[in-house]
Amino acid sequence: MNLIKRLASTVVGGSIVFGVLYIGSRFEIQWIVGFLLLLVGYLAAVEYLRLMEKLEIPLAKPEFLIWIPVLTLSYILLDARYAEVALLLAIAYQVLRYLGNLPHRTGLFQTAAGVFGLVYIPWLLHYFYLIYVAGQGQAPHVGVVNALVVLLMVWGYDGGAYLVGKAIGRHQAFPNVSPSKTWEGIAGGFVLAILGGMVGATVSPVWREFVYWDGFPHLLLSAFLVGWAVQLGDVFASKLKRAANVKDSGVFLPGHGGALDRIDGLLFALPVFYFYYHYILRFF
Repeated sequence: MNLIKRLASTVVGGSIVFGVLYIGSRFEIQWIVGFLLLLVGYLAAVEYLRLMEKLEIPLAKPEFLIWIPVLTLSYILLDARYAEVALLLAIAYQVLRYLGNLPHRTGLFQTAAGVFGLVYIPWLLHYFYLIYVAGQGQAPHVGVVNALVVLLMVWGYDGGAYLVGKAIGRHQAFPNVSPSKTWEGIAGGFVLAILGGMVGATVSPVWREFVYWDGFPHLLLSAFLVGWAVQLGDVFASKLKRAANVKDSGVFLPGHGGALDRIDGLLFALPVFYFYYHYILRFF
């Protein structure tokens, strides 16, 4: 039953995401993707605050959550030109907000949790928008394919690790943090991450020519790096939830838990994918 719920949620959620990506590209309204990120980021931030409450690090909710749309809109409306300034203001506010709190240990933990939460969710998530809008002048719909490739890598890794781990997983990879994670599952995740990237690349002539000629080794390496980033993000979220003594961050998606459960690996994978293809390969 849980597998059926996971599949149903994946199909529905994936259809919504791909639909928004296509509409944004087809009608040249890229900001619609930004608003999707705003929704997901806001839900994940609410769950993050709940986890902090469980850890006895209460944060001022309105004063934390207001920065989610501020940071997200700074990426969308201003083409990320002042995103760093907006992030620095958000961080400065979190520091000043808890600077005078006593005891000092509590104030320090609140400051660290507030600053980390803003970097962890909206800042890492904004790389998806950069991937989506990158290379828009190269060829039609190249941005949506960029986003499609990274999503299929991430979802491929998640799906492969889950299915292979369930089927033949025997050797635990992180027994103290996430006992269900196995080395067999991790290997299966890497295979499906590569296949996911190849499937996404077939959509665009630009990506197809790159991947199926001289770019195939780069696809393998990037899928490997993205896979490890996904695993790291997933293990970190597991550590956070275990510290808070909860199984899932929320109940937003049946079979998947909360919004943060769904994007924990993606958050770590996005900057890895972006830096590899944008700065190392100059592909977009």
